[in-house]
Amino acid sequence: MVNTPASQRFRGGDLTQMRETARVLREDGLDVSECFDIEPDTRGFDIAHVFNLRTIDVTARQVASLRSSGIPVVLSPIYLDPSTALWGTRVMEMIFSQERTPTELESLLAQFRRRELEIKRADGATWTASRRNRPRSNYDEAQRRIVAQVDRLLPNSYMEMDRLAKTLAVSGKPFSVIPYAAEAEVFAEADPQPFIDRYGIENFVIEVGRIELSKNQLMLALAMRDLDVPLVLVGGHLQERYLEWCRRYGPRQLVILDHISHDELRSAYAAARVHALPSWIETCGLVTMEAALADCEVVVSIAGYELEFYQDLALYCDPADSDSIRTQVEHALSAFGTEAAQRRRQALRERLRRHYTWQHAAAATRTAYEQVLAS
Repeated sequence: MVNTPASQRFRGGDLTQMRETARVLREDGLDVSECFDIEPDTRGFDIAHVFNLRTIDVTARQVASLRSSGIPVVLSPIYLDPSTALWGTRVMEMIFSQERTPTELESLLAQFRRRELEIKRADGATWTASRRNRPRSNYDEAQRRIVAQVDRLLPNSYMEMDRLAKTLAVSGKPFSVIPYAAEAEVFAEADPQPFIDRYGIENFVIEVGRIELSKNQLMLALAMRDLDVPLVLVGGHLQERYLEWCRRYGPRQLVILDHISHDELRSAYAAARVHALPSWIETCGLVTMEAALADCEVVVSIAGYELEFYQDLALYCDPADSDSIRTQVEHALSAFGTEAAQRRRQALRERLRRHYTWQHAAAATRTAYEQVLAS
């Protein structure tokens, strides 16, 4: 299994997916190793599984090296059309990187909500909500070349595969859907009391993930500014200025935890009422699955592919609209104890247990490997 060197630093969903799938495959008798080298050594291996199409330069070199060795290659692309995320995150940076009066801020956020704001780039390009925004001109072509070199794609959803095929003009490429997953029993049996005892809060809203523009904690913090409900942000950060914006514009009861243990994270989910992830970049947030298994109401973004995973069992918000985020968070909080909400959360937990465990993901992955090796 091959991932980029940077994945060890960011420790995102791609690394979790790689390691959890590997763990179950090893339990099933396969010999699985992980590699972060630019030119992986393929001696002694039957197949290579590469993760993440977003890091085009490194991934291109890894795939080219693997192909030159003659080993079959499959790719988990974890693909999103970057247009919306690039526009949304840069607009957020433009809005909050300057001092604004309350009137100016309200006006800009209203324009953001209506998707009217533009970003003028130094290279002369203009990014808008409706254009095909790219970090550089050859971005799609670079991804297309990588896809052409692999034997099979392993997207996390049919929505992801559909978007990749349409955006990159890819047709006829064999694929197998390998869903994102979570450890069902680990999170379902979490005890809220250790977290409550340590931090003195419960029945709060939580967002788990790196604190950065793309995860959109700032819009959640802004949406909850006038709510008398604690907001807990859990995650490391590499964007110090963004962290300060979250503190400045967030609610009075804001708690930011840089790092907590796995056991403490489980307890945090169990102590919360709502997990909100109004992200720009999720194909489907693993943390949302974990929180749902721990009996949280979940609020997710319309920017990714969550609809395929959660259907009508989650609440959906617009990451560019703090009013939308606040409305859904308030609804989740007020509905939490109702019979209808309890039935919905139970249905979601059952759906996750049936379809989205690492055992399911690993079994589908092994089948895909066997199909490639038999072809």
